[in-house]
Amino acid sequence: MADDEEEGGGGGERGSIVVIDPDATSRNRAEDLEDDFDRQVIAMDSMDFDTEASEDVLDAAVYIICWSLGIRSGIDLVEEVRHNPRLADKKVVVAIDSPTLSQVRWAMSLGADAVCMLPYDAEEVGARLSELEGNAEAA
Repeated sequence: MADDEEEGGGGGERGSIVVIDPDATSRNRAEDLEDDFDRQVIAMDSMDFDTEASEDVLDAAVYIICWSLGIRSGIDLVEEVRHNPRLADKKVVVAIDSPTLSQVRWAMSLGADAVCMLPYDAEEVGARLSELEGNAEAA
């Protein structure tokens, strides 16, 4: 119904969201956010996160990375994103079950732009995205 839904073409700040989470139920919940944000949400396991093979991953505007990815650390993935020249300008949100002050500080110091809680809540994730996209527009 929204005629201007795709307006602006190149994606920009309203581009897709990639969620990297080891839990299938959590990934399904993340994909449900697509309806709330009216933008594509691609949820995947960290083992499927491949910046060299996937245009969907490269074209995303935001990455939401789970703190604990099972066999690897979410922080390692945040650092990988920040050190990749093709991804350095992407927004990164770290998702944590029960964030502690030290976890938040650590995530932010290593390159995260924001932190949200698990399970994914549309209102909270939306607030983080609005903050990040508002900051990008102001810059």
